[in-house]
Amino acid sequence: MTGRPCAGCKKIIYSGLYCADCLEKFRENAKMQNRHMEMLRNNSMRKTAQERHEVVVLIVISDERNLNLTKIILERGLPECKILATNNTLNAINTLVSREVSLVILDADYNGLDMLGRIRNEERFRDVPVMMMSGSTERELVASVFSLGVQDYVTKPCAPNDLIGRVDKMLHKPTEPVETQPKHAFNILLIDDDIFDLRQERDILRNRLPCEIILAQSAVEGMKILESRGADLILVSLDMPFVNGLTFLSLLNENSKLKKIPVIIMTDSRDFRILSEIERSTAIGYIRKPNISKDDLEFVESKLRRRRL
Repeated sequence: MTGRPCAGCKKIIYSGLYCADCLEKFRENAKMQNRHMEMLRNNSMRKTAQERHEVVVLIVISDERNLNLTKIILERGLPECKILATNNTLNAINTLVSREVSLVILDADYNGLDMLGRIRNEERFRDVPVMMMSGSTERELVASVFSLGVQDYVTKPCAPNDLIGRVDKMLHKPTEPVETQPKHAFNILLIDDDIFDLRQERDILRNRLPCEIILAQSAVEGMKILESRGADLILVSLDMPFVNGLTFLSLLNENSKLKKIPVIIMTDSRDFRILSEIERSTAIGYIRKPNISKDDLEFVESKLRRRRL
């Protein structure tokens, strides 16, 4: 019988294309490739599962220096979060499409309002929480931010710890249980940026008054709630950053649909000048916070009774 060279190693064989040694090598290589593909599939599945459970913060600022600084601050302060950063609007939109983003941070001084408009114009992005940064305190800018549904507004310069705290508070905002209320119960909107004070104030009011207590951790969030469902009475903290209780009151007075809702200012200040300023405002009064006294509860209750008349 005439032999011929193996197609792999050129060794003389008498049947087939490959010798036994080459066939064994091919089988081993196939097994190794299968194991490698299985490992890649497992890694991909683990990565996808991790991405689904990641808390992702997306920073979109066109100024590269400001973008990098904000990213470094949040990465160091919130190591458990995935911080993504881009100065490109198209990249930001692609990220929102491909990832589940927990919070978007924009800068009004660097095209932030344009980006905010694009986010809110897309139905699928309208409920994504947004924080706006700016060095401006102009009322027109605040009003435009309110109208586009921003959850928080941070003025610059902002200390790193303050920024980290504000972002952390937004990411870990508690979900309040839905409560069953009497058909004709009043609604009280309670606004306070301090979550611990907010819970204490809520519990005190709930134990005394047969009302639904609606919670908001910022003036922006409070305004959004009012525009969607209204309220019978508003209790707002004086000492919130940027949009404090009195600033919120002035914004409310500019809204023809909401300005008739009575507002009570909450404060722990005993400064005569501050209290006098509250009394000169359109607020119907003030109470102490967070430990609301019995007399203050009676005051709140009397205002609710007056609303019923």
